[in-house]
Amino acid sequence: MIDFFGMKGVPFTREIASHQLFNSSSYKEASARLEFAVQHRQFCLLTGEAGMGKSTAVRGLVQQLDSIHYRYLYICDSGLTPKLFYREVLQCFGIQPAFRATEAKRQYQALMLDIYENEKKIPVIILDEAHHFSESMLQELRFILNFKEDSMSPLSLIIVGQQSLRNQLKVKHMEAIEQRIQMRYQMVALTETETSSYIQHQLKAVEAPNEVFSEEAIQAIYEYSKGIPRKINTYCSSSLMDARLQDNKIVGKSHVDRVMNEM
Repeated sequence: MIDFFGMKGVPFTREIASHQLFNSSSYKEASARLEFAVQHRQFCLLTGEAGMGKSTAVRGLVQQLDSIHYRYLYICDSGLTPKLFYREVLQCFGIQPAFRATEAKRQYQALMLDIYENEKKIPVIILDEAHHFSESMLQELRFILNFKEDSMSPLSLIIVGQQSLRNQLKVKHMEAIEQRIQMRYQMVALTETETSSYIQHQLKAVEAPNEVFSEEAIQAIYEYSKGIPRKINTYCSSSLMDARLQDNKIVGKSHVDRVMNEM
């Protein structure tokens, strides 16, 4: 398919280099808020429906965290528990966790303070798939952020999840956690104009020589995908393959419609 369309690589994949990520308005807003939260050691909530680009925004952030000023840890575990959290953090930062949970928690607090006060670096902990967390794990976030009688935080904690996470935190018994969130952002879908620009951006990244998608095809992809980046990638990739099988150099609306009918 690459040779057929004269491309230098495969477009519409997750492997695109961070410097080639598409800067939609939502992505830029998310990136700015994440960066601010990290710089100021804040508790940040990043939400959005599946495929909206949350992980992409996190990847862009991580690429900017230089080892001189930051130490970061990314955990993606829908079944994360408080005990597993402390164990994971300690092990990843080179410390053997204590067997007892209370001692492991003290080790964690000492570690975070040591990194911030002695190494002069900001620890950044990113917890993904947080909409799957149990209530006990969500409640534990208070203690993860509690340092020196709750008077300061040496780290930036970023929790990432789907829209349902916001609703989970709005219930009365989660109020103590909700109040601690200092920065939040809900990622939204691409507009029709952004969808067109996104498709062209992906093709440019692999040096596609010509306009591969017709305007009608792009409009159809937007209507089917509702501007959700992951769906755009899927529909574009499948439409390219359909056009290749039909020996057409241009992806038209008929290819998109055929792909959607098969799905």
